[in-house]
Amino acid sequence: MEKVIAPTPIAILMATYNGEKYLKEQLDSIISQTDGSWSLYIHDDGSTDKTCEILLEYTRKYSNIHVLEYESQKGAMSNFLSLLFLIHADYYMFSDQDDVWMKDKIELSISAMKKLEAQSPEAPIVICTDLHVTDHTLAITSSSYWKHAGIYPQLIKTFNQCAASSIATGCTMLFNKKALLSTQYPYEHATMHDAWVTMCTMKSNGIVYAIDKQLVLYRQHMNNSLGATDVSVSQFSLVYRVRNFKRMYRQNKTHYLMLKSLGYGSVIKYIYYKIVYKLKIHLKTTNN
Repeated sequence: MEKVIAPTPIAILMATYNGEKYLKEQLDSIISQTDGSWSLYIHDDGSTDKTCEILLEYTRKYSNIHVLEYESQKGAMSNFLSLLFLIHADYYMFSDQDDVWMKDKIELSISAMKKLEAQSPEAPIVICTDLHVTDHTLAITSSSYWKHAGIYPQLIKTFNQCAASSIATGCTMLFNKKALLSTQYPYEHATMHDAWVTMCTMKSNGIVYAIDKQLVLYRQHMNNSLGATDVSVSQFSLVYRVRNFKRMYRQNKTHYLMLKSLGYGSVIKYIYYKIVYKLKIHLKTTNN
């Protein structure tokens, strides 16, 4: 498929698959944004429910919503990244099919982006935000995803510190064209599209800026590709580590292999920065 040039500054990229149950709420929340300088590009990955019928309904009604038809990408990460490398725009956002955006999400994100670009005009920049975690009915189960998942963005500012955690959740991200140009292809070692864009940006000495506001209702349900892991139980306890050893090992292995593919360095370096991050969290939480 030929490259697509967005007629608006912001291109929102949505990957869909059997999302009929919640898709309309997400589309309506994007349409209701206070900043309307966006075009929405959607690629469906082979839905067998009524997702495509819903998308057709919205494309007929709204001229800035577009469905792109090309071969199945067989997974959310490849679906998102296929859109990213296909669309030309000044700024990009990822959208899940089942969340709800706060009305000022785009406005606040682009405002932060413009301020950072004025200070660092040559920098790749990723903006991200916190989220409310909800159940399938959008009832809030955790007021802060960062606290829920044990993420402290203020402690992760450099590529070396990326060993600690993936700090930017895809559905909260806004990033500029320079961040796109820093994103490497092929991406065979990427764990997810959001982590890959963020790590590549940091590898290029870019900026990842976190807005400490919950601008997304992050819906958790049985069909989530990835969910919001609860780390309310202390990660420093022996019981927690024993019970979750296999899961933690797999997560750290895939995270390290992604960083290694970008030239991160040795496992020892990875473990060192992981420990430093955990200790900083421990000191932060005990002092509060």
